[in-house]
Amino acid sequence: MNGMKRILFLTLLSCVGLCTHVMAEEKKGDLDKEEERSISHDPVKVEMSESMLTLHFMRSLGEVSIWIVDDRGTLVYEESLLISSAQSYCVPMINCTENLRLIILGDNIDLELPIFY
Repeated sequence: MNGMKRILFLTLLSCVGLCTHVMAEEKKGDLDKEEERSISHDPVKVEMSESMLTLHFMRSLGEVSIWIVDDRGTLVYEESLLISSAQSYCVPMINCTENLRLIILGDNIDLELPIFY
């Protein structure tokens, strides 16, 4: 009888371990919300939605330049800001269908990120 309990216990333990592994594999790489994504870098957190790109500056960076360029290198958006404390800045992204690059340059930052719409 003890041998049968041991076999049943090991079988159930194997099933639970296998199911847990399969559930973790299915969730890998999924986004919770398709329309909102965020990319976090130490001094800047970037959030993208369908029509807005929000830059959350986590600390003072001094004067920074924000550029958005397309695949051909054409400047789509340009702005210079003075970031003296933690703050957020929004960039409207209306009718963007191509792949773009976000470039943030300043004394304390040099960041280049792809933006896929």
